[in-house]
Amino acid sequence: MKVRIVPSTRDGRHQLLTSYLVNDTLAVDAGALAVGLSTEEQRRLRSIIITHTHLDHIISLPLYITDLFDELREPVNLFATASDFEALRTYIFNPRVWIDWSILKNAHTELLAWRQYESGESFTAEGLKVTPIPVTHTVLTHALLVEDKNSAVLFTSDTGATDRVWEVANDCPKLRAVLIDLSFPAALTELGRVSKHHSVTTLLEEMEKINPAATVYGIHLKPMYRDQIMAEVEALDNPRLVIAEVGKEYNF
Repeated sequence: MKVRIVPSTRDGRHQLLTSYLVNDTLAVDAGALAVGLSTEEQRRLRSIIITHTHLDHIISLPLYITDLFDELREPVNLFATASDFEALRTYIFNPRVWIDWSILKNAHTELLAWRQYESGESFTAEGLKVTPIPVTHTVLTHALLVEDKNSAVLFTSDTGATDRVWEVANDCPKLRAVLIDLSFPAALTELGRVSKHHSVTTLLEEMEKINPAATVYGIHLKPMYRDQIMAEVEALDNPRLVIAEVGKEYNF
């Protein structure tokens, strides 16, 4: 399974917006699709899964889909919960902000095919088994356990301390990697607790719950704290915990 953090800043080093590209045709979240992918990469994308509708996870979706307006001959699959679809209809795809949900079509096809998912119920996207598991954030948010026949990768999305997701993930013998929220340095642990994100301190606590056979990759580092977080993780000298590189392709 190929996984890449889509870059979203000019230097290509920071993750200001959130998207992950899986096997070239599946995206987890849509924050960076229109800014971090080339035109050819955008064309290859066939399915998008939304973990929640905070702005950094969805902001480039309307730009991405309208950039491809004339080219699409079949819709791009958009997976989300019922409440997230309602948020997209109400706050993004409306005439005041962008284009009304009901007219997202060209002469050939609808631009998006709405695919609703339910917490805990696995579905198939781009030949991969995907299981959405609720995590602890300020709005309903789902981690995604993504599996092919050989391996599994867990994307926690935005989360603080949580439990159910580890029960599910640790029960998967194919689990190779956990990509987990690491937003803040240790000094901002309390801010992390309030905003339901991890700091270096709380992530170390959370790692006690994670299958030790899986490598833990810190993601979602706030750009202004990235260097500080990286220095703190390096000082830990913990081989299980690494900072994921933006733009690098990982193979699991």
